[in-house]
Parts: sequence; C-alpha cells; structure tokens
Amino acid sequence: MPVEVILPKVDMDMETGSIEAWKVAEGDAVKQGDILFEIGTNKAVMEVEAPASGIIRNLVPASGEPIAVGTPVAWIFQEGEEAGEAAEPTAGAPGTSLAVGRVAPQEGPLPSSVTTPTPSPSPQGGGEKNAPMNGRHAAPTADGIRATPLARRTARLNGIAIDAVTGSGPRGRITEKDVLAHLAKAESAAPVPVAARAPAEAPAEGELIPFGPVRRIIASRLSESMRVAPHFYMTAQMDMGALQALLKRVGPRIEKAIGVKPSLTVLLARVVAGILPRHPMLNASVEGDAARLHAAVNIGIAMERDGDLVVPVLRGAEGKTLAELTRDFGRLRAAVASRSIQPADMRGGTFTLSNLGMFGVDSFTAIINQPESAILAIGRTVEMPVGRNGEIVLRPMATFSLSSDHRIVDGVTAARFMADLREAIECPEVLI
Repeated sequence: MPVEVILPKVDMDMETGSIEAWKVAEGDAVKQGDILFEIGTNKAVMEVEAPASGIIRNLVPASGEPIAVGTPVAWIFQEGEEAGEAAEPTAGAPGTSLAVGRVAPQEGPLPSSVTTPTPSPSPQGGGEKNAPMNGRHAAPTADGIRATPLARRTARLNGIAIDAVTGSGPRGRITEKDVLAHLAKAESAAPVPVAARAPAEAPAEGELIPFGPVRRIIASRLSESMRVAPHFYMTAQMDMGALQALLKRVGPRIEKAIGVKPSLTVLLARVVAGILPRHPMLNASVEGDAARLHAAVNIGIAMERDGDLVVPVLRGAEGKTLAELTRDFGRLRAAVASRSIQPADMRGGTFTLSNLGMFGVDSFTAIINQPESAILAIGRTVEMPVGRNGEIVLRPMATFSLSSDHRIVDGVTAARFMADLREAIECPEVLI
C-alpha cells in the first residue's frame, strides 16, 4: 500500500503550514530519511524527511499557501505499485507520521494521530486534485464564508470585513493574499496629493531576487507589527564603564567554569531581566482588547543567519545567573549557526534585545517582535566627552533605543523603565 505523506505538526501551537520548496520531483525514487520538502511556519522554515522508501507522486504544489496540519501533500508508492492500487483515505483516518529533519523531538516520532481532513486527495489523482489539499479550511464556518484562519486574522487586525474580500482560492476560498490585495486596493483608492504620487511604472532594471521562505516570514511578521502596533521611541545614552569592568572581572571565571565566555549581549539580557518584573507592561503582550502580563521573563536575542533574522529565546532569564544565561546563549547561537534551531527555541519571547554595536552602528530603532510590547536596540560603545563633577572626561557611552507599543505602554511607563535601566547598567552588581 502507498504511504501517505502529510504536512506535519512541528510546533505546539501550529495549525497550518506551507510547502515552501520541494527537494524531489514527481516520480522520483526516494529513500526513508531523504529530505522531501521545506515546510514554513510562522517562526521558521524546516526540512521534512521521507517516512518510507519508494516512488513519490501526487505532490502538492509549493505555493506558499497555508495548508492544514495533517493534510496529505504527497504519496510514496512501492516499486512496481500502480497509482490506482491505493485506496482513498476515509474521513477521520489517521495520517502516517513522518520524520522532520532536525525538528522532531528526540523522545519519539511525531504523532501519527492527526486526522485527515475531508475531502482528501486520492492517490489516483482523481476528483478535485488541486482544490482541497487544505480542505478543512476551505469549508465554510458559521458565517458561511470560506476563508483560512490566517486570512480571517489579517482581516480582523486591519479592520476589514471578511465578507467584503473576494476569494481567489478553490471554491472561492479567501486567503491572506486576497485580504492583503483588498487592503492595497482600498489604500490605493484613497486620494493622494499629485506631488506624492509615484511614477506609473517603476523601472525594471537590475536583478530581481525573489524572497526566500524565511524572508517571506520576516516580511510578513514585521509588516504586520508596523500595521497593528503604534510604535513610539525613546533614546538615551548610558555609561558602560561599570558594565565593562564587571564583564572583565567575572568573564574569565565563567569561561573557566563552563567553557564559554560571556558576551556583552548576554550581560545586558541579565540586566534587563532583572528590572523587567518591576515594569510589567514592558513584559506583556496585547490579546484583543486586553494586555497579557507574563510571569516569566523570556528574552529574545535577535541574530543573523545567512542574511535572515532569527530570534531565539532565553527562557526564565529573571531567575538565572550570568553563567546559566551564557550557557543557554551558547547553545542557541550554535543551533542558529548549524541551522538546527528548533521552533520551541524561538517561541514564547516576552521582550527582545537587538544589538548592532559590534557592527559599528551608533544607534537605531527596531521593530517590535509581535506580540511583545517592546524591543530594546543597542548601539556601539564609544569614548565620548561627558561632564562629571564639573569636569569634562572621556567615558564609554552607548545609545539605547526603546521601541514600545503605545496600545499598552505609555510614555511615562517607558521612561521609568529607561531610568531603571540606566541605574542598573551603571551599578550592575546588584543584579548579577
């Protein structure tokens, strides 16, 4: 019997994913463990392995469209087995579990109890072959409208009535692209001053580089953040002398104990984690018309990998020592470099740090990592003349820029956080 290849659930809160690229072609011979395709979630792009050996057929196109978890996306036939020999799966039949490269937890394979949605594609390729690969989301809901969850969420966040959007999917299903197209059409219909209008046609010179799967995720999440969160910014210069002295003093001891030298970024994460409990709205997220205050402080650290942005999370940072955070950071950084970072390592952040000081950047403002309420941007440390006790002296100064979501963070709240941050940076021993 042919083996069903389903879209796996690679994250606890994952409901849909997308096929970003196939690594095999229709009719290819595959072996168990071969990489079949790349799956995109709202956090990362991962590789999916073949659950069996044979000939792969009935591949769902790599369109990047959301597909429900557990949906069949291909079939693997045995050598000599005809496509017509496979039986069409019945509604509610469990899908075959498959291994996900560098994603599945070590304690066992992915669950095989994910039910197959109805209608389900037949391995014979008959019926509505191109329509309901994500059939459960093509079915109308109580309002009678066929729309994917992502489309409904995007419409809700932008104040668009879902029934006003024209669907382009199978049987008129509304996708996120339809909602964004509707939004762009509405914005373009608004009157624009003649002087501000763009040329009718942009020049087509130069190389056009399509977004990769990770870049598409980054573009979608950051664009959404700027649309839904009214950002405001506060900037302050802070004396890094005490922090540098502390790092020089305790760094060698920590490196000797755990084999990893603490960095300035990790030390700043420890400092921020120490003061965030006093500023709950900076360690919160928006949920509808309410604010969720998080008990734990989970610090996301913005990192670069092959030109893309990833944000692994230091969990429970408020209760960990500098040595423990250094060990955690070293593991996450190695996982990012080897492309083995797990979705769980990038989930649950409550506050983010973005440090570009090592690239010589003096200052910058960052986009909030939704659904968090704030992000702290850190520039380089440079000797600057400042006034101290009536004298002009050179001090190592760095610029810190806080971006906050004005829906739940007010100006005074952000200013108090920055004041406490300055005090902690200039006297960090009390927090370490």
